Amino acid sequence: MLAAAAGCARGGDAPAPAAIEEHVGLVHRGDQPLTLLGKTLEVGDAMPAVTVADGNLAPIALAALKGKIVVLSVVPSIDTHVCETQTHKVSAAIEQMPPGVEVYTVSRDLPFAQTRFTEEAMTKTKMGSDYHGGAFGRAFGLEVKESGLLARSIWVFGRDGRLAYRQLVDDQGTEPDYDAMLAAVAAAAKS
Repeated sequence: MLAAAAGCARGGDAPAPAAIEEHVGLVHRGDQPLTLLGKTLEVGDAMPAVTVADGNLAPIALAALKGKIVVLSVVPSIDTHVCETQTHKVSAAIEQMPPGVEVYTVSRDLPFAQTRFTEEAMTKTKMGSDYHGGAFGRAFGLEVKESGLLARSIWVFGRDGRLAYRQLVDDQGTEPDYDAMLAAVAAAAKS
């Protein structure tokens, strides 16, 4: 009887949800390997059709940015020292990028915290929050199983909407390579 009731609650023969890929050891926190959830994107892959929220809770459809060069600076939490430094350095690097490059800082922080940070820090990066449901983290393979936060990384997508460069920062307590990011943006601008 219990099994029949459970079957009805699931809608009869509804398929079980697909298992989420897990990748251990692509990134670390010190000497501790972390587990990333979701498919790992490779250079040449299309930008996943996911949304993040802006400071007014409105959706930002990342795939709608096709036609522009897009830089995604992903941080675990905007209110930590390394994440704050990364956001400031990426913001400062915008002056070295061609006009029209879309630059976002993405984290799991609430949009309200991101807005407060942007106003206080006067950063030039736009903010995107993956607070609601975590689709961005899983689509990019960045959700850290151990913390629920996003893995520190840099992503550059070309005008064609395809991944031109990515850096998953090996030690999550350190900053990414900003020179490599700028070189990837320059290369994307030439193609």
